[in-house]
Amino acid sequence: MQAIEKQPDLERLFREAADDLTRYFTRRHGDGGEAPQDLVQETFLEMARGLERGGKPRSLRAYLFGIARHVSLAAWKRRDRERAHRVELAPATIETPAADPRVETAREVIETLPPLQREIMDLRFTQQLSYAEIAEALGIPVGTVRSRLHHAVATVRDRLAADDP
Repeated sequence: MQAIEKQPDLERLFREAADDLTRYFTRRHGDGGEAPQDLVQETFLEMARGLERGGKPRSLRAYLFGIARHVSLAAWKRRDRERAHRVELAPATIETPAADPRVETAREVIETLPPLQREIMDLRFTQQLSYAEIAEALGIPVGTVRSRLHHAVATVRDRLAADDP
């Protein structure tokens, strides 16, 4: 009976989150390697397996992005083994008009942030996860999420202010 109750939730979550996950994987992996749709499918399969093992997470969306992060890391490891050298994360992209020269500066600053700060910014501003959901997805305390996000935003803000005439 429980499996029947979970199925509609998974179908609804897939409809609501598949596009967000596709964009998440595209940003992390670029055009090369595995197709983002394959990684989305792998993420949902892993989620279904996890739910079958028992327990319901506080936030299915946070749980899903936590699994997506692990699927992404596994894909990088597969790619590394295939290429026999280290591959860097694709730079984070922000879909904004390029008319404002500060946008390019902000992109450059974001690319220089530590990976965890970039990932927290992506989950917060692109995926609109709450602090608690980000903490759950990354397996870190909420205070760490708040601190890293604060420092990342401050770094971008300071650099933009320094570049203003």
